[in-house]
Amino acid sequence: MAYDYKRYFDEIAVIRDLTNMPEDVKWRTAAPAQDGERHRIVLYLGCNVFRTSHMIQTIIAIFDRLGLDYVAVGGPTYCCGIVHHQQGDTAAAGGMADHTIKLFERYQPEEVVMWCPSCIYFYDEVRQARLPFKVSHAAEFLLSRLPEIRFTGRANATVALHYHNVSEPRRSEGLAGRRLLEAVPGLRVVDIEPDPRFGRSCTPSVQQQVGPEVWDQMAREEIHRARAAGAGTLATIYHGCQRYLCVFEPEGPFAPESPFAPESPFAIEHYLSVFGRGLGLEFEDKFKKYRLWQDPERVLADTTPCQLANNVDAARARAVVVEAFGPLPSARGTAGSPQS
Repeated sequence: MAYDYKRYFDEIAVIRDLTNMPEDVKWRTAAPAQDGERHRIVLYLGCNVFRTSHMIQTIIAIFDRLGLDYVAVGGPTYCCGIVHHQQGDTAAAGGMADHTIKLFERYQPEEVVMWCPSCIYFYDEVRQARLPFKVSHAAEFLLSRLPEIRFTGRANATVALHYHNVSEPRRSEGLAGRRLLEAVPGLRVVDIEPDPRFGRSCTPSVQQQVGPEVWDQMAREEIHRARAAGAGTLATIYHGCQRYLCVFEPEGPFAPESPFAPESPFAIEHYLSVFGRGLGLEFEDKFKKYRLWQDPERVLADTTPCQLANNVDAARARAVVVEAFGPLPSARGTAGSPQS
């Protein structure tokens, strides 16, 4: 059976539109004009991060604080092609990758800052593309701008970073994320050894490769290592990591060998949410909230204002919400599970 690309991208768009009011959108999903405006930096968001758009809001707010001349773009129009590549459709993947580069060139940027690890992996390691501008991962870019960032508060927390170390680019991105967290006043960062079975990023293909039971055990062991090291927060390096690990957040207080009392709180948050808090920036992770609710009717009620404002078809909204935010697998139930 042919892969349903339309359904894949439609789900992303619906979740994006159910979690953002029109006035909060500060990114572009349409192609620029041939003679469009020029920007020194293109912030390339990719596609999947629109499921967790609080991350986009955070990095855009940081870019604004830095006073950068940039444009943020993403969505299917700017698809890198990796989804098609993974389905064996290499011709379409190559065409999409080249088309997106041409869209970037219309802005005449000096640098493209790539958010998505899959996009940067596809361009750098699969296609080994020679691009006409500098390319950096978002964490590495922010680290290069760290001397310009002014913190406004203290964190007074201990965090462990979930990152990937199966290749030098992934290690470098993880190291950049760690250094950003270490710079936040009052934030203590503890080391936990990454599990190489997580691959280059947390994805459905990794889950399928190791199997659901092994995946769940890997996630629990990661939480246990973080708690044993004294962390009250597990910070995730990529948006996919946050989506797939956040469901285990309620297990944190019950992790064995934890130095905390059982009732002590535990959070799984994207590293940039933790970093942004030191700048006084706070954007709600609605994906995590809805995933942990496990209640489509409640989610639909909560997203009604966005649905109406963005003219999302009610039937489409219901279908996506039921699939994305329905009950979690029963294996993740009771003591130390997201259902507890």
